[in-house]
Amino acid sequence: MPDTDRKKWDFDNIGAIKTSRLVEWGVASVTEKVVLRIGYVRSQREHEIYNTDEKAPHQVQVEISASAARALSVQLSRYADWVELELPAGTEINGA
Repeated sequence: MPDTDRKKWDFDNIGAIKTSRLVEWGVASVTEKVVLRIGYVRSQREHEIYNTDEKAPHQVQVEISASAARALSVQLSRYADWVELELPAGTEINGA
């Protein structure tokens, strides 16, 4: 896959992209827009708490157009295909 635009991402001190772990998501519609909900944890401790109460401690809800939702789904699918080709068989991806 092509390199990401580094200006749009946050990196840690060793140059790796900073990430949180996705634990839940949802989709809804509001007034001709698609709403994407992403629940995430920032640490192993938060993940352990999430496993007991099943509510993500951090959540983002973003409104996007239908065309942006389609474009995002295509981009996610392409990257998922690429990741699956690059990883050894049986490698766990984001808990899935």
